[in-house]
Amino acid sequence: MDLSNIYQRIIMQKAGECPNNNQFDSDVHLTNPTCGDDIMMAADEKQPNVENLQVACDGCIICKGATKMMLEAIQDKSADQINELVLNMSKMMTHEDFDEELLGDLVAFQSVVHLPIRIKCAMLPFKAIYQLINGDDINR
Repeated sequence: MDLSNIYQRIIMQKAGECPNNNQFDSDVHLTNPTCGDDIMMAADEKQPNVENLQVACDGCIICKGATKMMLEAIQDKSADQINELVLNMSKMMTHEDFDEELLGDLVAFQSVVHLPIRIKCAMLPFKAIYQLINGDDINR
């Protein structure tokens, strides 16, 4: 079986597990008007972690899959580690050298690089968590 097919299956599976409970006041609300993706995040503390992070995502399979996989990747991570993850994801999307080991299963989104209009879909949850932690947008 082709590796890209395996990655597509992983993304589709994770998209089905993506949280979409929008019954909270969001600290960050981002949209991708091109695709209709919509993500909201809130945290009780300045440094979000999986225990206090609220997320609602509605959109395409790529955005929903990226959201679920990002949530899994940030578990037990500090704000600095999450920022490093976001930076590496951004580097992967812009054809720069990135730390494949750090990204883990998120390398499944490397195929999105060949679909430039879908890069925003994959990056939306990463931009949201970056804004939640840092209070501003990533400059990439």
